[in-house]
Amino acid sequence: MSTDVDEVQARLEALDIQNKLHVFDIHTDHNLNPPQDALPRLSGQVIAFLKDNGEDIETVLKKPALKPAVTHNSFPFTDYFISSSHNTYLLTAQILGTSSAESYTHVLSRGCRCVEIDVWPSKSGPIVTHGYTLSISVPFAKVCQAIGSFLDNTCGPYNPGAKSGLDFPVLVSLECHVPLSGQGELVRIMKEAWGDRLVQGPLEGVDDEWITPKDLEGRIVVMVEYYPPPLLRRSGTSTSVTEGDDSKPKRKWSLWRSDDTSSSSSDDSDDESSGEDIYDGEGGTKSLWPFGRKKKPSEEPADGETEVEQCPKISDDLAGVGYYARSMKPAKGWLSQRFNDVPHIMINISESACSKLLSTIAEHRKHKHPEHEHSHILHLPSPLTSLVHHSSHHLRRIFPRGTRIMSSNLDPSKFWRSGSQVVSLNWQKYDKGVQMNEGLFVGTHGWVLKPEHMRKKRGLNFDDGVHAQSPPQPKLRLKGRVAGVSAMPAPNGRTGKSFEAYIRTELFYHREVNPPPAEGDGEVSAAAKSTSLENVALRWKSKSIKVGHHPEDGADGVWNETWEWEYERDELAFIRFLIYEDEFGKDDRVSTFCSPVERLVTGEWLVVRLMDRKGKDVGTTALSPLQNTIVYVASASGKVNLLPPELGPQALA
Repeated sequence: MSTDVDEVQARLEALDIQNKLHVFDIHTDHNLNPPQDALPRLSGQVIAFLKDNGEDIETVLKKPALKPAVTHNSFPFTDYFISSSHNTYLLTAQILGTSSAESYTHVLSRGCRCVEIDVWPSKSGPIVTHGYTLSISVPFAKVCQAIGSFLDNTCGPYNPGAKSGLDFPVLVSLECHVPLSGQGELVRIMKEAWGDRLVQGPLEGVDDEWITPKDLEGRIVVMVEYYPPPLLRRSGTSTSVTEGDDSKPKRKWSLWRSDDTSSSSSDDSDDESSGEDIYDGEGGTKSLWPFGRKKKPSEEPADGETEVEQCPKISDDLAGVGYYARSMKPAKGWLSQRFNDVPHIMINISESACSKLLSTIAEHRKHKHPEHEHSHILHLPSPLTSLVHHSSHHLRRIFPRGTRIMSSNLDPSKFWRSGSQVVSLNWQKYDKGVQMNEGLFVGTHGWVLKPEHMRKKRGLNFDDGVHAQSPPQPKLRLKGRVAGVSAMPAPNGRTGKSFEAYIRTELFYHREVNPPPAEGDGEVSAAAKSTSLENVALRWKSKSIKVGHHPEDGADGVWNETWEWEYERDELAFIRFLIYEDEFGKDDRVSTFCSPVERLVTGEWLVVRLMDRKGKDVGTTALSPLQNTIVYVASASGKVNLLPPELGPQALA
């Protein structure tokens, strides 16, 4: 086995570093800032379409298909979505991946503003690697130097008195597996590499209740695991807690438990929630597991015995650099709790566990008995409202489940819709998740403001805001036309050959269905019991046509077809254009475009640049004018207000 592993590692090491990093070279920004010097080739039919509509070819080719986004840095930290990379050090898959410090440079250059470092001890010093796997490591110091050098070279040395190109901070999610004795070395290395950029504790003159990116612009903020102080634990069978009961509750099964690992590593000892709770001395419980490994049944104390767990895993020095992002695994009841005693708690939870919340609360809402084991969460409003509300007071980080060993990705829009600020993705793979992340953050500083109803309200108490609802949204009609596509790449190596191709468009977003009744409405309806976050997907498919591929020019096709959708306005609604080869069995995707609907340029002829399967702009374009109009807005009284439509290209009339 050892010989086989050595051979695999040798082959990986033999690869040229640029070939390993090719996946990070993505051209999504070409739709926002089209290259002006190398214009793509258009087919003769597309040129004819444009001339017939009185358009100048060069002008259309140089126009952006996306609108720029402007994000100010003066809102509270919790009001933003942050472009985030998971296992940033890996170049390929999660198990046999090669680690590289250069990958940090590449993701930062693409606007990523939250990177992840898994640091482990070794004989030669701290290293960055995917623990308990066959991945190849890189020195921790080299990773820190790469991050610091990129920021210095791109934005200039850190100078708090001067304006730089980094208006927002960079977050570093530090998954620390180094023992206490070695954590001082980690802090020393970070200080040496990042200097004054590193935030090392509370900043003078900064309001802990209203911390903004502007307060930390140009700085590096480290996310460090936070563990509550060790407390007494009582063992026994599960019991419920009711108001007025002064007895200390015994160990309880946690509703939030997930089988996923709690971090990006494969450390099975770090379950997201062990199901073992400790009494916090104030009528509540906190998770036990952070203070050490879970005990085997044979190691449990007898009934009535107590024990004190030993020291936590994080040193004071390391905890100090994590002041503004204290990463905490979720314990029982976290969703209904504001953490007032310790500032800047960030909930760190897996995609599986967070998804489970969207159904678990509704599932147990029907149980009204105060002695029910989940009674402490039954008073909450809908799962979605609760998640959005909690995220207006605390940061939340979502990480992929551990079974995504081939670096596939979750649907980030689902978790953005629930208010999660940091949704970590495997940037090693250009799939739908990464395409959406690119679309949301393209042309930004890697920080994007949430929709207004998700933001923090100054002076609003935690309990007062839990029942806040988003305002009613207008009904929109999106109408598009695909006149033709130019320069399609060849699928499956069919260079110089013909193939059948079709276009698919899709619009998708998430919404809450069957919202719960307002307070005082009496019994919960049967519909409200099934409250969930619904995935809305509208799709259209063109006819298949035969196209011929030329080795130098690619393949051209003319469809001249239109589609039309009506949907409820959502700032997190996305649209994708996809070109597929129509073949027996599973159709191969040839090209892709993905963007939030609200960033599309509408009402004029556009040449949309489609990326190949690796996210590269190879010259493929689609001529597709779009028109988005308001159909109506439902008022609070239930009346419908019709609004005049926007004017679009005559071709869409």
